[in-house]
Amino acid sequence: MKIAIERNEADNRTEVPFVAHVDTSDRTIHKNNQFEIPIKAIYRGTNKSYHADICGFGVDADNPDHMPPKIQFLLEHLINVARLPRHVFVARRAGKVYPVYTVENTVRATTPGGPLFEHVELAKVREYLSDYLHDTFVLGKKGLSDRLHVRGVHAKTLELKRPVMYLKKRVAGENDFWAPVFAGEQDKMIYTYAANEWRSVAKTDGSEILALREIVAQALQADGRLNDLYDLRPDRLVPEYWVRLQETLKPEGSLDVKEVSYDVYSKGSLWLAVETRPREERYGLYLGDSESGVRGRMTRDFIRRGK
Repeated sequence: MKIAIERNEADNRTEVPFVAHVDTSDRTIHKNNQFEIPIKAIYRGTNKSYHADICGFGVDADNPDHMPPKIQFLLEHLINVARLPRHVFVARRAGKVYPVYTVENTVRATTPGGPLFEHVELAKVREYLSDYLHDTFVLGKKGLSDRLHVRGVHAKTLELKRPVMYLKKRVAGENDFWAPVFAGEQDKMIYTYAANEWRSVAKTDGSEILALREIVAQALQADGRLNDLYDLRPDRLVPEYWVRLQETLKPEGSLDVKEVSYDVYSKGSLWLAVETRPREERYGLYLGDSESGVRGRMTRDFIRRGK
């Protein structure tokens, strides 16, 4: 492993005065084994120190020259089966981070000195890990106190990034499906890991949200895990993506539920209703091939959620 610290000459050099150039070609099998890890300046009164975020873990030093051995130590402990994690699960209140690796068709989550959990779907791995952490009191009582949040790992900087949305299926009598969707490294695409493969589409006018959903829905249906394509829906969509998608839609009125109105749109043969979640600043979409289809799907989900 090779690590070199260089001064940052970019516009953000005041906040990020140094960059760690890391080469893991001799340790990992990623297509890209070259990383550029930002080293930030931290001020506490008159004291100055340096900090790097790597896959959700922090590296600190009082001098940038002291960073390379610490970065190498962390990376050596993060590398598993010649891979760095593509996702992590974060338990915020407990202050714990659990790396997640993709090995062929299997997703694996590791725990410090404990068991390894694996499945073909990220959602199932989170369920297994959550149960274990509740049983060992890391997350507190079951269903309370804390939960695991998923984050992606930037392929260049190794910093964490939040999902731009989730693809979800929750239908009575069927297994749940859940997959986070992330923006690509240069914001030119969106991608997710679903039905045993990485799947992506180019970022366009907002329609990429529906295009990726369609690809994943068809893959799940071909795998016998989705009966109705419209049961897979985008949820917790960030505002920037919803605003762009909304501009491509035709307004079709609204649906009223207990004096709350939900806007309805169409796009070709597709109909959708949008649920605004102000506390989260996110949007949930319900899909169908007609207004009545959207109404029925929305009704069933609202009943399930106690609304």
